Amino acid sequence: MKPVSIRLQLSLMMSLLTLIIIAVLSTAAYIEFKESLLRNIDTTLRAMAQGIRAELDEEDSREHQEAELRAITGSDTSRGHGRYRVWVEGRGEDLFSSDQPDDPLMQQLLHLPEEEQPEAESLRLFNIDEGAGLGVFRAIWMRYRIGPEVMNILVARSSAHVYHEVGEFLRLLLVLGGSVTLLGVLLVRTIVSWGLRPVAAVGRRLEQITHRSLADEVQVMGEVPAELRPFKSALESMLLRLNKTLQQQEQLTADVAHELRTPLAIMKSTLQALRMQPRTAAEYEEGVDDALLDVNRMEQLVGQLLTLTRLDAQDELPDPTEVRLDVLLKSLAEAFRDRAARQGATVTWTDGPASSVRGNETELRQLFSNLIDNALRHGPRTGDVQITLTEDTGPQVTVCVHDEGGAIPPEKLPYVFDRLYRVDPSRSQAGGGAGLGLAIARQIVRRHQGTIAITSDPSTGTSVTVQLPRYERA
Repeated sequence: MKPVSIRLQLSLMMSLLTLIIIAVLSTAAYIEFKESLLRNIDTTLRAMAQGIRAELDEEDSREHQEAELRAITGSDTSRGHGRYRVWVEGRGEDLFSSDQPDDPLMQQLLHLPEEEQPEAESLRLFNIDEGAGLGVFRAIWMRYRIGPEVMNILVARSSAHVYHEVGEFLRLLLVLGGSVTLLGVLLVRTIVSWGLRPVAAVGRRLEQITHRSLADEVQVMGEVPAELRPFKSALESMLLRLNKTLQQQEQLTADVAHELRTPLAIMKSTLQALRMQPRTAAEYEEGVDDALLDVNRMEQLVGQLLTLTRLDAQDELPDPTEVRLDVLLKSLAEAFRDRAARQGATVTWTDGPASSVRGNETELRQLFSNLIDNALRHGPRTGDVQITLTEDTGPQVTVCVHDEGGAIPPEKLPYVFDRLYRVDPSRSQAGGGAGLGLAIARQIVRRHQGTIAITSDPSTGTSVTVQLPRYERA
């Protein structure tokens, strides 16, 4: 399924939000307008009922009172919106009535529901259900005492005009709301496109970036809104990392070419010298041996590069198991003793606690082999290499490989784990090292969720410390 564009998503969300806001505001306006008109009718009905009560308190003739009641309620007009009844409870006939008893509306006014009857000295407002084509009426029922009797005043007024006005207002809201919504939908896409201009500008600039211009194009975004600042920061950080990686890759390629060119040039000159004139068998054998030494150096370099490539390509450890570090380190110390003895050095293993880690035994063996080899290669030729294993109070075990050298300058310590980095290039070339052993060690430690650090001081020597998570049995 093709993903929906951000522009379309934002347009739909903004359109939906606009529609919701218009619907809420229109509903609120509709309800308030309707209630306002109904309150006006209720106010008018209260005034009519009070006017009728005041007129009944006057001692006028029946004809005069009836005329006044018709004037108050408006039942004497041609439109005849107002209807009324006045009666005393317990008597069979109404004192005053706007219409004859057989009038359909009067039939409803004569047979009111008991639940609408107010208490004495109070009033109640209610609606008369529409029926028989009468329209909609709002009514007020007032009851008050006159001596021992209870007087009832009932006034009903048509509210059809209210609902007509409400209907007109509703239609107006629908027209205006629909127009505004349509206009919003048409403008939203333009507004969203305008808001996404910084992203579009970045896209155009990113299309123009090449590996040659990457270093000059790290700042691809200028001032951006607050919402895009995390995106800007992440993008610029990514470009910085990418630029650094490309530079390291270019440097690595150049260094590898240099490392391979030197033994190739030596081997070529050796073979050319053998061909220049006849040689004895011993001379040929010596030349072939020299060439094989150079081949071995190239083979070692290529093997280390392949190892780094494999470690970089694999995110997870292959076949992780429980590995006894004390057993592994003891076997490595014994394996390096003969080599150390040939150069007059020693490898000392201090028996440590039985400690296990979860990892790949082959990679861990290569890790500590590289550290011991590095200590023998760059430490004093007749010095002592010490291997120790300790258990921390936390969930880690610590392995330290120490030699008696300590000649690494402090300013170069942060770079010793970089690929093909050499503290002393000339010595490394002579000793056959290519500067990849510590880089491989660091990569293996990272894959085992551990840490590696190095310290160097002429008075105490050089120590490489590795911390790995302790194996926890379930």
